[in-house]
Amino acid sequence: MNARHDIPSSSSPAAGALGADAAWAALAGAESAEALCRAWLAVLCSLVPGVQVGLLLLQDAEGSYVPAAAWPEGTELQRLADVARECLTTRQGVRRQHADHPTQLAYPLSAGATLHGAVVIELLDPSPEAARLSARLTHWGAGWMADLFDQRELAGARKRLDESAFLFEVSLAALAEPDFRQAGLTLVNKLAARFGCHQVQLALVNGPQLETSAVSHSAWFDERANLTALARGAMSEAFDQRRPVIWPEPEDSAEGQVLRMTHARYAADSGSAALASIPLAIGAAPPFAVLLFERGTPFVPAELKGMELLAGVLAPVLEHKHARDEGLLAHLRRSARHAAARLTDASHPGLKLGAGVLALALLIAALVPVEDRVSAPAVIEGAVQRAAVAPFDGFLRDAPARAGDTVKAGQVLARMEDRELQLEKVRWETELEMAQRKEREAMAQADRVNQRLSAAQANQARANLDLVLSKLARVELTAPFDAVVVKGDLSQQLGAPLEIGKTLFELAPLASWRVMLKVDERDIARVQAGQAGELVLTGAPGQRWKFTLKSVTPVSVVEEGRNYFRAEAELADPGSGAALKPNMEGVAKVVAGERSLLWVWTHRFTDWVSLALWQWTP
Repeated sequence: MNARHDIPSSSSPAAGALGADAAWAALAGAESAEALCRAWLAVLCSLVPGVQVGLLLLQDAEGSYVPAAAWPEGTELQRLADVARECLTTRQGVRRQHADHPTQLAYPLSAGATLHGAVVIELLDPSPEAARLSARLTHWGAGWMADLFDQRELAGARKRLDESAFLFEVSLAALAEPDFRQAGLTLVNKLAARFGCHQVQLALVNGPQLETSAVSHSAWFDERANLTALARGAMSEAFDQRRPVIWPEPEDSAEGQVLRMTHARYAADSGSAALASIPLAIGAAPPFAVLLFERGTPFVPAELKGMELLAGVLAPVLEHKHARDEGLLAHLRRSARHAAARLTDASHPGLKLGAGVLALALLIAALVPVEDRVSAPAVIEGAVQRAAVAPFDGFLRDAPARAGDTVKAGQVLARMEDRELQLEKVRWETELEMAQRKEREAMAQADRVNQRLSAAQANQARANLDLVLSKLARVELTAPFDAVVVKGDLSQQLGAPLEIGKTLFELAPLASWRVMLKVDERDIARVQAGQAGELVLTGAPGQRWKFTLKSVTPVSVVEEGRNYFRAEAELADPGSGAALKPNMEGVAKVVAGERSLLWVWTHRFTDWVSLALWQWTP
């Protein structure tokens, strides 16, 4: 470094410390990150006057800050812990000065927003000038650490890029093969070259056993060979334990008890110094294949981690290739096993609980019998309906009654105009009197011809008078019994002409009702006379009326695009109809026997399917 000769150097009084020249030489010749950190701290401490102790803290792979170098080596550094912690927490320079103690200085080492560590030193010189000099030299030397950090990140990025490139390469190579056998062979060959293995084997799960599918550097292998069988046994250990099995056991292994007996036997027979069996599984599903790596040198932790990463990426690729080569029957069996495994594993407990409850509910619904009740729209009508019609041609004089009114027997419903009838009455009375007088005169004169003629005229006048009197007696239309007016409102037609026989009112008795049901043609086969049921009206949803079917009309009517059959029912308790009104509508349910609850829920759909199949079947 050119700047080296422009900065004053000083020798540390500590025993065993490097001199300035030796520190510079060590810094220039550092071959590892650890050596570089020690040399860098030694150079910094040799340049700053009055340094007693130096400490370099760097972040490790787990995110903790640990000592990377100390100066002089072997020095107790516990007294620097507090100032170092404060510097790392605040990310700012910290200075602590106590009476009769050296000055402690701490400076953060950061690149951008990332804090990589801190430098802590103790100065015998408490002056501000010494603190400023140490800060300036620390900032100057931080370039070495920044370069170290950049190299670390660059090396990590290159490693990740290389691993990602290999993952893409091996995945695409396997997917490009026409079938699973070729894909497996390509895969084991590339893995053997990647990890320096003399052999890599792939075994596929077939029920409770494993079958060898591919062996690297070999287009053909004998499945009955002893070594092949031992290799399958070794891979079965990993499959049964659902975890990777490494032989020999790594020194820093923290996995607990792992069975490796078959691995040891296979290693002894095959002459392999290191074995690694890696199960291939998708998510939490059981493994469907196992990879066995064999080579003459032990596997390092980074390689084992890479193998597990590869297993997670290659598992879906191999499963996809294998599924494409399966026959229909094998695919159905595998799908059934997969579904059964999904039903019995611990995934989605809420959905499985809900499915179990639903299945139990369907089972109960299929076994428990309930009443089969046919629903139908219903309307209340009077058991006997009487029509009040116009007794003769005339004009309406008054109509005090209207639809919905309750009337008593003899109560006037309407009155017709009687003026003309009164005049006609007078006329016929006069003619009758004149005919009778003529008849008496003819009798007195013994004139039989005039007598008979006058008698005939009197009879005609008498008949017409009786007719007029009968009409006058019917001028008022009265209720024949206690009833409710079902139909008729003439209050807006006073003075209107009326024709004889025209219906003016319809009346129904107050306590005598019938229920008319409209039964859908899909349910008519289950409905017959004599069946009981219940009626709920829209106007009284909290009350139920029991009834019995009297008859079912065999003629259908079309309403709203569907066929309906009218059925007549009578109330079981005649006195319960006191609160009913004519034309009240509701829903009636007729009990048509007992069926399972599941049939009641689904019979409409199953009937439709049956009819559709019958229609479409040739």
